[in-house]
Amino acid sequence: MSKIEITTIVRDELFEVAEFLHNSWLTEYRDIVSSEFLDTMPLDGRYNKLLKRFDNKVSDFIVMRDAEGLVGVAIFGKSFTDGYADDGEISAMYIRHDCIGKGYGHALFVEAEAALSAKGYAHFVLDVLSENKRAVSFYQKHGYEIIDERSIKLGRDEYPLTVFRKKL
Repeated sequence: MSKIEITTIVRDELFEVAEFLHNSWLTEYRDIVSSEFLDTMPLDGRYNKLLKRFDNKVSDFIVMRDAEGLVGVAIFGKSFTDGYADDGEISAMYIRHDCIGKGYGHALFVEAEAALSAKGYAHFVLDVLSENKRAVSFYQKHGYEIIDERSIKLGRDEYPLTVFRKKL
């Protein structure tokens, strides 16, 4: 792992984060989600959603950087998942494709969990598209257990969603 820095973001960095997340979806979900959906995802919609979450202090954002720029992004806070309102939630966790498998994800994930723990959450919840086998395996290796199977509508299609939970 090269020299990295993990920091919380300032508002002016939100568009960069939105672009990173947008590009991550285009790369990582190409074989999971329909091309029609991916090709029509609006970057400005993602940016506006993040801006609202940031301004309303609903979520915290941390980023990981190396000499080349953003390596990863984690977004977390109070749970949005139905049935788990008292839990902390990691709602987004993405690593630059060329950095996957090099320990960056673990370092960023541990930092997000520590921040949630510091906020007093005893349980963490997260969800992932079930077909994202790499992410499913990653969360299981970090002690998360499958607690529910749901679905999510993306564009015209429904996709299976796996919900995980971990108790500290």
